[in-house]
Amino acid sequence: MRIDRVRVVRTPLEMVNPLRTSDGRHESRLATLVEVRDSDGVIGWGENVAPAGVAYVDESTDESLKATCELIAPLLAGRDIDVFEMLPESWWGVSGHNFAKHAVESAVWDIHARRESKSLRDVLGGTRSVIVPGVVVGIADTVEETVMEVQQRIAEGYGRVKVKISPGRDADVLRAIRSSCGDELLLQADANAAYSNSDIALLSSLDEFNLQFIEQPFSSSDLQSHAELSRRSRTAVCLDESICTLDELLTALEMDACSVVNIKPSRVGGIGAAVQMHHILKSRGIDAWVGGMLESGIGRASCLALASLPGFTMTPDLSASARYFASDITAPFEMVNGEIQVPTGPGIGVEPLPEVLSSPETQIQTIFER
Repeated sequence: MRIDRVRVVRTPLEMVNPLRTSDGRHESRLATLVEVRDSDGVIGWGENVAPAGVAYVDESTDESLKATCELIAPLLAGRDIDVFEMLPESWWGVSGHNFAKHAVESAVWDIHARRESKSLRDVLGGTRSVIVPGVVVGIADTVEETVMEVQQRIAEGYGRVKVKISPGRDADVLRAIRSSCGDELLLQADANAAYSNSDIALLSSLDEFNLQFIEQPFSSSDLQSHAELSRRSRTAVCLDESICTLDELLTALEMDACSVVNIKPSRVGGIGAAVQMHHILKSRGIDAWVGGMLESGIGRASCLALASLPGFTMTPDLSASARYFASDITAPFEMVNGEIQVPTGPGIGVEPLPEVLSSPETQIQTIFER
């Protein structure tokens, strides 16, 4: 295909409640969408979910937006595009900027699937029509507040809860949750790299809480500590920020640094790279799941399609729209009987609502048009 226009659309999203993690507090989102149009007039949508306030894997919102507009999107101009070749480490000729690459590449996947008159799920080889989602509970001011929110999420129908932890706010929180909610709750802990090697004994002691896993306890570069914790703890270790490239995934597996992997397509540079990693993990019998980054309905739709692949064996962080946003950019994703439907319409199956695109609060910038 040939691309004849790329635009960036920015529009505010009102969050229902702030989400606090060990690396910062997320109170609002200015959603950044990428609209790509091919020479036949078919339009695809992607989303850049690089976070504001923190530089997640060295890519903040402002840095990633600049890269999208000045470096990544212009590379589509004048080229014959085969989306299956748009891998982050080879096709672009530019290192890094994975969030920007994913935003543009996912819009091209949307176009490709629409041209095939297929859903993205079917194009990727997905096998599930519904996803059983999990939910994330952030750090609160008190243990009691955290327990109350966990109880609220269970009442909403979520069967798996991932709780953010940090030094000084870990065992006491998990103990209170288990005491209140029982052992049947699927419970995970996410540290966002807040611990160091000296905390391995403490983290091993969390075995008593029967966690599905501890996610990214150490810095992204510290695979050795992750491997040591994996040896000393009965609880599975899940990697997130440590896995941004295929080589990093293979190195982590060779070191036995994890037994679970969180695959975020934005973090690894695209849907194509995420599918590659899925195939490797599935072939090796390693548990994997699809992580979320406070996506609007645009990003959530493509993540749901990805999560429908059979090798994603664990509950994804792809909650209903209402978990985070007062209103979504698309028709909202809703959870019914503990499940969210994977879109079955052409492409990602959703698009921004007309009133969002016409809102005076929405900014639209044309990167190029031929």
